[in-house]
Amino acid sequence: MNKKPIKVNENSKLSLIFYIFIYILVSPFLFSEEDLSIEDIRELQELKLGESVINDKQEKFLELQTTVQREEEEEECLDCIYGYNLFVDTPTTFALSTNTPIPQDYILGPGDKLNIQYFGNNKARTDTFISRNGSINLPLLGPISIAGLDLENAEELIKKRVGEELIGTEVYISLSELRSINVYIVGAAYKPGTYNVSALSTLTNVIFATGGPDKVGSLRNIQVKREGKLIKAYDFYRLLLEGDTSQDMRLLEGDTIFYPLIENTVRIDGSVQRPGNYEILEGNTLSQVLQFSGLQNKADIKIQFSRFEKVINERKVRILDDIEESTNILIKDGDSINILRSSKQDQANVLLSGEFLYPGYYDISAGQTILEIIDQAGGFTELAYPEGAVFTRESVREQQKESYEKNAQNLERSLVDAVSSGSQIDGEAYMAISEFIEKLRAQEPIGRQVASIDEYSLQSDPKLNFTLQDGDSIFIPKRSTSISVVGEVLNSTTLLFKEELSIQDYIDLAGGTTDGADLSRIFIILPNGQSLIFKKKLFQNEINNRLLPGSTIVVSRDPDPYNWLSLTSIITPILSDLAISAASISAISNDN
Repeated sequence: MNKKPIKVNENSKLSLIFYIFIYILVSPFLFSEEDLSIEDIRELQELKLGESVINDKQEKFLELQTTVQREEEEEECLDCIYGYNLFVDTPTTFALSTNTPIPQDYILGPGDKLNIQYFGNNKARTDTFISRNGSINLPLLGPISIAGLDLENAEELIKKRVGEELIGTEVYISLSELRSINVYIVGAAYKPGTYNVSALSTLTNVIFATGGPDKVGSLRNIQVKREGKLIKAYDFYRLLLEGDTSQDMRLLEGDTIFYPLIENTVRIDGSVQRPGNYEILEGNTLSQVLQFSGLQNKADIKIQFSRFEKVINERKVRILDDIEESTNILIKDGDSINILRSSKQDQANVLLSGEFLYPGYYDISAGQTILEIIDQAGGFTELAYPEGAVFTRESVREQQKESYEKNAQNLERSLVDAVSSGSQIDGEAYMAISEFIEKLRAQEPIGRQVASIDEYSLQSDPKLNFTLQDGDSIFIPKRSTSISVVGEVLNSTTLLFKEELSIQDYIDLAGGTTDGADLSRIFIILPNGQSLIFKKKLFQNEINNRLLPGSTIVVSRDPDPYNWLSLTSIITPILSDLAISAASISAISNDN
C-alpha cells in the first residue's frame, strides 16, 4: 500500500511554526536541571563556568600581555630618556568612568544622546540622539539644531524653546550617552594608528591610553594638529615633574597627535634623586635641568659639567663650586652633568678620563664595581682603546712611594758601609750613586695597577670586576697604532705597529742598543701596564705574539758601573722596578 504524501495547508504551516516557537521558549522550563542526570548537570556547569572564565581571562590576558611586553622593553632600555618608563603599566581600554561629570563646556555633536524630561502642564520623557545633521527631534517642539554648541548653551536654547511654545512647562536636560571620536596617533609613537575614544578624552588621557612615545619619541614636544594646523605643543615634563595640568586639552574628532623624534638630550649623574638621561629644549639652562633630577642637598655639592668640543674632538670638563653659577649656562645636546658631594666624609669618588662617553669625577657607593662605574659613565667612545687603560690607585701609589724610600735608605746605608770599610770607590761612581739616591727619593710614583678594563673581559670573568676605592683613577686612551722604544737605544722613538715585526725588529729600527744596555733585562710593557721580560731566543715567539699596539719596549741600563761590593744586589732590582714606570724610565735614561 503506497503512502500518499501528506498535504499541509498554509494555516497548518503557520500553526506548526507557532508551536515550534513556543516549544523553544518554554523548553528550558520543561527540562530543568532536576530532570537531568548529575553528570549532565556537572558538565553544563563546567561549560558555563569555562565560558565565563575564558571571556574574563582573555581580556585580562591581553592586558597582561601588553604590560609584560612593555616591561621587557623597559628592561632592555636602561638608557632610555626619563619619562619613558612611565608608560610600562598603561591601560588597554579607553573607557572612562560612568561617574565622570560632564563639564558644561562639553561640545555636543552627532552621536551624543540626551535625556529630556518635561514637568508642569506637559509631562513627558524622551531619549534622543543628535542626528548627523546636528539636530534633535523633541516631542511637541520638533527639530532643534544643537551640534557645535556646548552643553550649557544647548540647555539654554532648549529651555528657551520650551518656555516660548509650551506655557507652564519646565524641562530638565541631561547627557545620557557620549559619542566617540576618532583620533590619530603618528610619528615616533609606541603604537601608532587610529583610535576610537570617548569625546571627553583629553590629550593626557589619550597619551597614557595609547602607550605614549616610542624609545626615541619626544615627550617635551608632543604636537596636536587639527585640520593640518599645529594648535598645541605639549611639554609632558611639566606634568611629570611639576604636576602642571594647565596644558591639557580636550580632543575633537579627527585630531592628530604627533610624536617627533627627540632632538636634544643631557645626562645627569651623581648625588641626585633621579639620575638618568633627560630630554631638553632649546634655551634650557643648567639650573633648570638640575631641577629635573632632584638635588639632595644644594648647599653641599659641586657641579661637574662637561661638553664635547668638536674643534678639539674631545670633552672639556668644568667644575662649578656654587649652584648659582649654573643659572646662566645654556645646555646643549650631549652635555653631561655630574653632581658631586663637596665633603669627602659623605661620599667617595673616582676620576674617569679619556675616552669615556661622559668623563669626569663620579661619586661611588660601598661595593661599587668597575663595570658599574663604566655603565654609569655611558660606556666608551668609538675611539676608545680599553686595552691600554691606565688604572691608578692611591694605596698602590703610597706603597710605591714607601718602596722608593726604603730602597733609597738601603742604598745610602750600603754606600756608607762601603766607604767606612775602606773600599776603593772612585769619585765618579760615588757621585753617580748619590745622584741616583736623590732621584729615587724625588721620584713621584703614579700608583698604576694592572687591570683589565674592557667590558667583555669584565663580564666574562667576574674576578676581574674589582671593587672601586676612593681616589681611584681610570684613563682610557684613544685607539693606538704605535709601539714605543725607550731606554738604552740609540734613538728612543715611536714606531708604527705592524704585526709582522718582532721585538728585536723594533729595537733595530730604534738604532739598536747602546753600550750601556743590559740585554738580559729588556722589558715589554703591555698597554694595560703588565710588564714582561724579554730574553733573546727564549720564548721569543710567545712574547712577540702578545705584543699589542700601545706597548712600550724598555731596554734597561746595565748595572755594571755600580758593580762593587754589596751594591749590585740592591741596584739591579731597583733599576728593574723603575723601568716599568714611564716617568721613572725617563728620569733614569736622560740623566744616568
